[in-house]
Amino acid sequence: GYSHKKKNDSTMRSIVHPASRAASAMRSRVARAHRGGLSVLPSSPSSRAKSTVIGSNDGKMTSTPADATPTLALPRRFKATMPLPEDEDSAASSPACSNTSAPLASHDGEHEHEHEHEPHLDNNTSDTIKDYTSKAGTPSPWAVFDAWGAGEGIVDPLSPAEEALLSPEMVRIPTDDDASDEWAALPNETDILQSYDKLLKRKSSVHFGYPYNLMYNHEELYEFMKYSINNLGDPFITSNYGVHSRQFECSVIEFFAKLWKMEEGEYWGYVTTCGTEGNLHGILLARECHPDGILYSSRETHYSVFKAARYYRMDAKAIPTLPMGEIDYDALASEIAKNRDRPVIINVNIGTTVKGAVDNLDRILRILKTLGIPRERYHIHCDGALFAMMMPFVDWAPEVSFKKPIDSIAVSGHKMLGCPMPCGIALSRKEHVKKVEQRIDYLNSVDTTIMGSRNGQAALYLWYSLRKKGVAGIKRDVVHCMETAQYLRDKITEAGLTCRLNDLSSTVVLERPMDDKFIKRWQLACEEDIAHVVVMPNVTRFKIDKFVEELVECRDTFGRMKPVRKDSPLVKLESSAWGGSKVAPVADFSEGKF
Repeated sequence: GYSHKKKNDSTMRSIVHPASRAASAMRSRVARAHRGGLSVLPSSPSSRAKSTVIGSNDGKMTSTPADATPTLALPRRFKATMPLPEDEDSAASSPACSNTSAPLASHDGEHEHEHEHEPHLDNNTSDTIKDYTSKAGTPSPWAVFDAWGAGEGIVDPLSPAEEALLSPEMVRIPTDDDASDEWAALPNETDILQSYDKLLKRKSSVHFGYPYNLMYNHEELYEFMKYSINNLGDPFITSNYGVHSRQFECSVIEFFAKLWKMEEGEYWGYVTTCGTEGNLHGILLARECHPDGILYSSRETHYSVFKAARYYRMDAKAIPTLPMGEIDYDALASEIAKNRDRPVIINVNIGTTVKGAVDNLDRILRILKTLGIPRERYHIHCDGALFAMMMPFVDWAPEVSFKKPIDSIAVSGHKMLGCPMPCGIALSRKEHVKKVEQRIDYLNSVDTTIMGSRNGQAALYLWYSLRKKGVAGIKRDVVHCMETAQYLRDKITEAGLTCRLNDLSSTVVLERPMDDKFIKRWQLACEEDIAHVVVMPNVTRFKIDKFVEELVECRDTFGRMKPVRKDSPLVKLESSAWGGSKVAPVADFSEGKF
């Protein structure tokens, strides 16, 4: 989705400092010298750039003369409640989802057309937000954001020069060390990475639509990034490879086993690459326990569950959902009753992707009991990517634990806890894992996981987060998310827009804004005619007030979304099944008036 043309080559090349080209040529000479057994050293400091791009406290890139000593002023990091700047640009000037060409109102004339030329890279998505629909579940919101700057206010977009540094032309890797001219035409890696760092800061500062906690500080672990930490094999059985973090991984698994009330010696688990891998593992165990079983899950299930069914060649049924996103329990019961002769495999959603709906585990268990399905004939996997990490810390929430007849849980580590790399936790009953276990002499361990080599850094980062936060710290984060989500729901509702919030959820669902520039700016996740905001610890009331202010301006300029069809998500969003804040008046029974 890059828009750079051949005619812009000269512009992009002009941003490369002459000394950078010289340094690139030097790299080519060094490479040739090494091949010839020679030693080449730079002759003088003059081979360095004439000006050096450095950072500043306000996030803007500045330059310093070559003869001056460059200094790097690092911004403050990991602050959660910095107020937003008053003069932040508010929205876009080019509508992508409406027939009108009127620009969205800005706070002052100075910024009126700022987004008109907003760098293409900063948008980081296609020009038109696509509608994602699937009979096999809803899309997963995948994105990676750097934690730095998450609470620092809103960072300005990249300049054209900074954007050009991240173009395919500039970040390409030459394949011929002898091509000195090709190397000389490229900027140095430091300048590229500085622009990339600013891009990540920008995207992190306006991050609303995806469930990632950006408020974390792992600086104490940076020292360990120099090691190739690989937890290959089973986490509980050491291999011959000694550079691992198994002790930390086992501690993480033990924490979650206690959180979800599993007895010592009865659980097994491992740190995964993401929530999807946890679902793949949980469904694999189900298939191995019940090779002829049928997988039942709601239509609003994360797509990875139905991906697992395809991978494992399983029969699967996508059950309709209620308006708020929970599985249709009557439809589920009907489908199971039609197939009594086959084992039942159920994926229970502990928070759906788009609406944050939690399937009622107890009601599903009652259905199985009513239909006379014995314990040995059913298998329950719980997809708890975000909310399985939150529910244990919500007062009076329904219990999801292994005290009940469930078989596995998958949760993401980078969502509620916060982590710089995607990761997760898969936890299951130990007896089921025996069905997939294989001895691998090469490892001097056993193969029980989906992946072979596994990121030992992720286990270390999760352990560190859990130790630093503790149970009390996690609960504070959960309470913040729940209360702040209610604040956002109320603010949007007061503004006269359609908005819903499920119980036990921090996902606020609203009618889709009509301006794609606004959607991209705040990185909202959309499904047809609705969008959502996932309130995480880095989402503050300051940012919510700014978001709602711009949302109202967007509505006033571009109008409101109309349902795209009779049974669209927006129609379901307006259903009374969600409940609401308006209560019809009733008679005064205290005086006997009926």
